[in-house]
Amino acid sequence: MRGYRLPGLAEVPGAVRGKLPPLRRLVGLDPETDLLFAVTQKREVVALDVAGGRLDTVATAVEQAALGPDGTLYAVDEKRHVFTVARRVRLAWPQPLAGVPRELFGADQRLVAVLAQDPPKMIAAAPDQPPATRTLPPGGDLAATRWGDLVAVATDSGVLLMDPIDRREPTFVRLEDHPRAVVFSPSGHRIYVARRTGPGLAVIDRYERQEIDGVALPTPAATIRMDPAGRWLLARPSVGDSAWVVDLPTRTLVGAVATSWSVELPAIGPDGSLLVRQRNDLVAYRPDSLTEIGRVAGGGADLWTLTTWRPRGGYGPTVVAEAQAATPAADSVGPEGPLYVQVSTSQNESWSSGLAQQLSRAGLAAKVLPPHTPDDGYRVVLGPYTTRAQAEEIGRKLGRPFWIYQPNQ
Repeated sequence: MRGYRLPGLAEVPGAVRGKLPPLRRLVGLDPETDLLFAVTQKREVVALDVAGGRLDTVATAVEQAALGPDGTLYAVDEKRHVFTVARRVRLAWPQPLAGVPRELFGADQRLVAVLAQDPPKMIAAAPDQPPATRTLPPGGDLAATRWGDLVAVATDSGVLLMDPIDRREPTFVRLEDHPRAVVFSPSGHRIYVARRTGPGLAVIDRYERQEIDGVALPTPAATIRMDPAGRWLLARPSVGDSAWVVDLPTRTLVGAVATSWSVELPAIGPDGSLLVRQRNDLVAYRPDSLTEIGRVAGGGADLWTLTTWRPRGGYGPTVVAEAQAATPAADSVGPEGPLYVQVSTSQNESWSSGLAQQLSRAGLAAKVLPPHTPDDGYRVVLGPYTTRAQAEEIGRKLGRPFWIYQPNQ
């Protein structure tokens, strides 16, 4: 583990203490308690005290984990049991969920989950309250506000706005083009929508329940992400590895930065800097001018979390904590091309489809390959890629175990 100060990415020696086992991903860091949460290669959720160095196991056989806006960790294991850590207090919920979640959001003293069922169900649950359950339309991207009080679901003809705890009736906002991806502004007042065929983004007012504005882009966007402060929006073009940077107050496109997309990057840091992976490095830019302001050589293969946490003694406004990802096992594919990066295989088609959709929303070219034989499973893969080097480069950026899969070998 290492810590870096934003925006220049200068390393802060000794800022982060302790070690982590090989990881699938970093969940996040609660700046109030100094706890960094991560999912290990063995599917354990662990909590590392980055100030003191102590490592504790929160849950095992974990399917999903998320950090709430108040720093509470939510973790759900394969038996649907829920575990939380709030202000260093671990709690095992008395009742399991009704199903295994394919997506999990931390909300205001509750979790919001989308269950891997057909049709999909959304539940809002707390340890001392009965869960509220809503049926979702099939398919489509889904986003929640920071505090989990409203969910937006992309459908074929518009965006459905739903209250997870059923206090208000759902509202439908019709759009001319098919929505592809949705994201809320930090305040939850605006919903930005990427369309499948039309260039640019639609903007929906949460309270007026109608389309009010737009953001011009050169081509359709495949994925969109929001700055935590609401100043910048990042969009991934439907073709190519780059990120468009949009100045939201002026609704103008600043430019594009070459980068691959993963679950955690590219992203805007708490200080307003843009962080991206470029080849083997982590690079920081000023989003208003796209001028490089910092670089960590060799940091492209690592896992990163952006946080407002300040080490004891004070080292500037923000720190980026970093941990090396698990090393994938060697594989035995045949001659090169076409190749896939396989991240999962399961006999459950619905679960595999849900995982592929989750990876797609993270900006990855994910899909499900159907079984070839009765004993085969539904493979969740990225690709195809023409060479082994290309496939392995993508796999190393995932932050989770992967295999190189070549059909008919």
